Amino acid sequence: MIMYSYSFFKLGRAVAQLWCLLVLQLFLAAALSATELPELNSPSTLSGTATSARFFGGVNRSGASIFGNNFQSHEAIDVTVEIQPEAQQIGSAAEIYVIAQSNDQYFMRAGDGAYLPWDLQLGSLQAAISTPALEASESIVILSQASLGVFDLAGVEVNFYPAYAMASVPGEIFFSGSALALEISEYDPQRLTATAAASIDTTVYDAGRDRDIPTLIYPSTDSGSSPVILFSHGLGGTRFTALYLAEHWSARGYTVVSMQHAGSDEAIFDVPLSQVLASFTAAASLENSIARIQDVSAVLDQLEAWNADSQHALYQTLNLGAVGMAGHSFGAVTTQAVSGQTLFTTASQTRDPRIKAAMPLSPSVPSLGSAEAAFASVDIPWLLMTGSNDNAPVEGVGSDVEGRLAVFPALPAGEFYELVLFEGEHHAFTDRDLNGTQNTRNPAHHPLIQALSTAFWDASLRGDLSSLKWLRGEGALSILEPGDTWQYK
Repeated sequence: MIMYSYSFFKLGRAVAQLWCLLVLQLFLAAALSATELPELNSPSTLSGTATSARFFGGVNRSGASIFGNNFQSHEAIDVTVEIQPEAQQIGSAAEIYVIAQSNDQYFMRAGDGAYLPWDLQLGSLQAAISTPALEASESIVILSQASLGVFDLAGVEVNFYPAYAMASVPGEIFFSGSALALEISEYDPQRLTATAAASIDTTVYDAGRDRDIPTLIYPSTDSGSSPVILFSHGLGGTRFTALYLAEHWSARGYTVVSMQHAGSDEAIFDVPLSQVLASFTAAASLENSIARIQDVSAVLDQLEAWNADSQHALYQTLNLGAVGMAGHSFGAVTTQAVSGQTLFTTASQTRDPRIKAAMPLSPSVPSLGSAEAAFASVDIPWLLMTGSNDNAPVEGVGSDVEGRLAVFPALPAGEFYELVLFEGEHHAFTDRDLNGTQNTRNPAHHPLIQALSTAFWDASLRGDLSSLKWLRGEGALSILEPGDTWQYK
């Protein structure tokens, strides 16, 4: 286990591993036309003679029509190049090359799809494609819907050079003198390239229980199939709780699904003021705990149905093999129950195996049995967040600070993280007023929560190595406020 505070960190920045270029794959596909791809200037030949060949190339977020050169490691991108040979060369046998260069290292795409180190000697140069008849336009999709975070390329710039050689002109190579540049930004979980998508306010109906589950969905801003994050509110909350998180995660490429749980939602305030305490206490019941757990599975079932329904707005947009679960207070209790905690007060299994990572905000140890036994079966990544003043507003509902801080040490060995906000109150993790006024909220808390949670999802749901290094290195430590603590094991 490693624990840090604001004052103690001096970690070196990890250097990106360039060898991972060896496993980048090259695909042939029907390509964008030359009018759609930007033109690469300076067509050249090895002999220095003039050529009318033209070269094109572009990098774009998958599904987007705007080309650029700088992208984040978590973004799914397409990299495409195109060659238009000289008119008299069309129909002749040729070899097509793709060279990748980063710093002073060069790689060539071999015929089997791997990128191999190249020593810049013509005798060792391998063709990516050998064609008996060169087309008027030869298109090569270098990367398709690729997220480079799994290759740990943050902070790296790669230049691609398309080229070709004619069998009839031995020793001559036609190539682009200008590179198609791709720069992967240093990992930054706060950086956004889009705004949150428009939300969908809907209802999931669980016929087996004759129960409505109001649900607010923020679709991913990315194209294709996105990871999913479920959110469960605390006592007295709604599906609109913690929108600062839902909107940020949506803009980072996640589909966020916030549930509202009848019996423990805002309706508990619909009593005379003198009865509010009793209403809260009654809502924090075993019955409502079980209902919430069942809500999670019912919503996941519905998401699976919508994802397979060609008439639904979410059709084929959800990666339900990468589902995260988050929740605050009573929602943290729900989150813990569906992601591995054993509940001795129930005979049934509460874990939903579709959940691959969890983030309990204001977590708590069980009221019965030992914490170690309750958490012994947790085997997926957890990110715990609490505060040094994180006491439940109603006595007997949730845990006090001591109980919240007891969760992390009780977890077994695994991928677990904990943030403790200095003077963080119970509702620091929500949008709710603190002590009746927003002026008491530390303005640094929400950005910190957004950053750490996003990095956690990127690492645990996307397998992004850059975010994992950020979480366990200088990146996470650099954004802590004085008095905050951050630890992992």
